[in-house]
Amino acid sequence: ARPNAWQAPPPAKAAQPVKAGLPVIQSAETYKTAGFIVPAVAKSGQKLPGVQQVAYVVPQNPAALVQFPSAPVDPAATEEHTGVRGDVDRLIVKYAALYQVPVDLVRHVVNRESTFNPKAYNNGHWGLMQIKHATARGMGYDGPAKGLFDAETNLKYAVKYLRGAWLVAGGNAKKADWLYQTGYYFDAKRKGLLEATGLGVDRRRRPQPDA
Repeated sequence: ARPNAWQAPPPAKAAQPVKAGLPVIQSAETYKTAGFIVPAVAKSGQKLPGVQQVAYVVPQNPAALVQFPSAPVDPAATEEHTGVRGDVDRLIVKYAALYQVPVDLVRHVVNRESTFNPKAYNNGHWGLMQIKHATARGMGYDGPAKGLFDAETNLKYAVKYLRGAWLVAGGNAKKADWLYQTGYYFDAKRKGLLEATGLGVDRRRRPQPDA
């Protein structure tokens, strides 16, 4: 018999991607060439079981079929996310929710003040959020200054203080951040928020006598 002039050359067998640790699932053989899927057929011309006739398919992006080797793991980065940094972030989420302060604001303050280092210290400012011992005591802390090196203790009282700044700022994150750094006692007093912020007792206005 004369060969078909349009007959394509024998195609190569398509590779089956294999993922590590997973069993290989055998399927009906399929061959690819020039964007065509040609089902394997028996000599009699009948299709083999499980193979559908497809005339043409859009060629896939070759890059999508390539499995690149995993990037090298940085031990320091792994420890940062799974060790101390991960523990600190869980505590940040906990106390942000407790005091109803935006978690991103708390993270921002912690990052600026200590870069997530619970043992950070600078001229009387302690721990993650660099809170002063006197300020922490004003928020209810009754332990020693060095106790503020404990991550949870620091966040418990410093986020409470940040909450006061958030209230005085009227929910403005940028202003709350500024008030956290500079203090807000007189702003809270002027707005009648000393009790709400935990900084003191608001003066009660005397009722005006009836005219």
